[in-house]
Amino acid sequence: MSHSVRYLRQCERRRDPYPVVVVDGFLDGRMMTLVSQSFPGSDDMEDMPVERTRNAMARRNRKLFRLNPESLEGLPVDRAAFWAVFSAFIDLLSPEMMHALPDPAPDMRVESFQSGFKVRKDLWMDRGGFQISPHTDGVQKYATFLLYCSAHPSLEQEGTSVFVPKDNGFRSWSGKQFKFDDFDEVFRAPYRKNLVFGFRKTDNSFHGKYPGETTVEARKTISITVQSKRLFKV
Repeated sequence: MSHSVRYLRQCERRRDPYPVVVVDGFLDGRMMTLVSQSFPGSDDMEDMPVERTRNAMARRNRKLFRLNPESLEGLPVDRAAFWAVFSAFIDLLSPEMMHALPDPAPDMRVESFQSGFKVRKDLWMDRGGFQISPHTDGVQKYATFLLYCSAHPSLEQEGTSVFVPKDNGFRSWSGKQFKFDDFDEVFRAPYRKNLVFGFRKTDNSFHGKYPGETTVEARKTISITVQSKRLFKV
């Protein structure tokens, strides 16, 4: 864990337009290799369910593997054991991940920490055509961290985008998705294997993903969401 802690403490931080971190080389080489070798195939994953998203492009082009005990029962013993260890590792590391994020500006709305937090881990596999328009994320979230897991160079421009509304001062606390045309892209994380893009959920944490063009290799990502224990969604 010392490797990841060190990289979190020296990572790129952005406070504007909302708190963001970019951590290149998040995992040590051995663990990243095990992540790649153990990543479930599409046959082990489910289609993105409607209770997770109403985005038709996400449901059509994204596969989901929930990193929980029930899902692990369906994997071979060795891979299930690795993912159980990885899940526990992320639970231990999550306070350090939250600490790496810059503090939000005083005028930003954020969820209170009073109820404590729980961490949800999901594995995603996206094909070309996946997109999700600007949104700030669900109200139950404190922060989201996306660990990119595919290495093909054609995916470099397929990272998550940070947006600002063209209507200056527009805010949204709900997870509603808005039109790309109403926003300007101000930053895009490079989609690079073993890079983490993380952000604090605020009422202006607009982010999204432009339609993917590549079909050379699936876009594999581990989603780590730190959620309010009171509002937690599985």
